[in-house]
Amino acid sequence: MYFTDYHTHTRFSFDGAPHATIDAMCQAAIERGISELAITDHMDIFHLQKYSYILDCHHLYPELMAAKDRYKGRLKVVIGAELGQPMANPKEGRRFLSDHPELDFVIGSVHQMENDLDVYYYNFRKHDPVQVYDHYLDLLTEYAADYDYDVIGHITYPLRYMAEAGFAVNIEQFLDKIENLYRIIIRRDRGIELNLSGFRQSMQTTMPTPKLLKLYYECGGRILTLGTDAHRPEDVGAFLRAGQDIAYECGFRELTTFENRTPSFHKIMGK
Repeated sequence: MYFTDYHTHTRFSFDGAPHATIDAMCQAAIERGISELAITDHMDIFHLQKYSYILDCHHLYPELMAAKDRYKGRLKVVIGAELGQPMANPKEGRRFLSDHPELDFVIGSVHQMENDLDVYYYNFRKHDPVQVYDHYLDLLTEYAADYDYDVIGHITYPLRYMAEAGFAVNIEQFLDKIENLYRIIIRRDRGIELNLSGFRQSMQTTMPTPKLLKLYYECGGRILTLGTDAHRPEDVGAFLRAGQDIAYECGFRELTTFENRTPSFHKIMGK
């Protein structure tokens, strides 16, 4: 089996575990039989801040370049970024990508909506969950249509925190918007990720759910990465086999990897 973990964070991310060094993440991947590890530390864009406000790119990317060489033959280290909401400050989002041509892979995510506030901090007794997710999809659609990325990340992200707060949203009411989002992504020859972190959290499912992943496949989507969203070495590779099985059951026969922002495809097998 060819296992790839295409969404991980090190201590360079503001929420990465202190012991999540690049070497610790790579060693964990090797121990778990992973062939490719994409390190995608947070590059969240804020309205009034330079991109360097959130991430020490000056040290991170040279260290990743060195790790690529150091682990060659044992692990393919993919230099990535999780680029959050560049629409908050398009100039800084573009400048980050222009300044870092060494990137192999970019996850396009939305974490923050109004006033640079991450959905993580929303009080869903005061914020209507239906309105929040509806607006979230609008922002994802804007991102998918107008900005640069390789895959769109965790498209049901707010549902993670709604579940933790004890709220559930009927996803059926959003299917038209989600299908429109998918068609924009597919038309641009981009993809989505299947984020597996929900298995470690209250929602106990993937982002997107298997039903929404199957809809993506039925719309013609074929570019798909798997990622654990690990923020510590202990979670690297978690549930990758389950993720492959879900992808296979939804119709996928290949998963996608990236080098120099160019996709390649690797066959997967079902159970």
